[in-house]
Amino acid sequence: MASANLLSLLHLSSPSLPIGAFAYSQGLESAVELGWVKDPDSLQQWLEQMMTHGLSHVDIPLLKRLYISWQQQDLNAVSYWQDVVMANRESAELLKEETQLGTTFSRLIHSLDLAPEGGFAIPGERLPGYLSMYAYAAQKLQIPLADALAGWLWSWLENQVVVACKTVPLGQTAAQKILLKLHGAIQTCVSEGEAVSDDEIGMTLPAFAMVSAWHEQQYSRLFRS
Repeated sequence: MASANLLSLLHLSSPSLPIGAFAYSQGLESAVELGWVKDPDSLQQWLEQMMTHGLSHVDIPLLKRLYISWQQQDLNAVSYWQDVVMANRESAELLKEETQLGTTFSRLIHSLDLAPEGGFAIPGERLPGYLSMYAYAAQKLQIPLADALAGWLWSWLENQVVVACKTVPLGQTAAQKILLKLHGAIQTCVSEGEAVSDDEIGMTLPAFAMVSAWHEQQYSRLFRS
C-alpha cells in the first residue's frame, strides 16, 4: 500500500474525524446497562458476534457495492444500495445515526474540496448515508477496496471500545488488549463480507436491534444510540 494511500486511510478512519461518530454507542450502552456486557470477556464476545453476524453480512458487502458504484459514477446504483443500507438500520436511533453522520460527512467532504462537481445528486433526493459517504471518500482518495473495508471495521471497533471504557467501565490496557485480539476477526470479516452475494445481505442479530430500540427510552445515558 502506497504511503499516500495509507495516510488517506488513517485520516478517513480516525476517531477524530469531525462527523460526530463519538456520540453513538450502537446499543452497547444498553447492553452494559442490562448486564450483557460487564467485563473484557463479555465485551470481546459481543464485538465478535457483531462483526461475525452483523457487519460482515451488512456493512462490509454494502460498503463494497457503494464503493464500486461511486467508482463507476453509477448514481442509480448508489441510490439503490443506500436504500438497502437504510432498510437494515433496524431501530429509529440506528437510522438517525446513519443519516446524521452521512449529512455531516457530506459537509466535511465538501469543505475538503473532495465532492463531485454539482454535489451529491443522488436520484430520488436521497439524504447521504454514512456508509455511502465513507465509500465515496475512500474511492475518491484512491484507497484500495480491501483496505477501505478494514479501515471501516477498525473505526467501528475502536469507537465501540471507547464506549466500553466509559460505560463498563473498561481500563485502557484492557481496551488495547481487546483491540489486539480482534485484529484477526477484522481480516476474517473483510474476506467473508466481500464474498456475500446480493441476496445474502442481511443481519441476524435480534438482540442488537432490541438493545438499540430499548436505548431510546433508557433512563440515563451518555450516548445518542
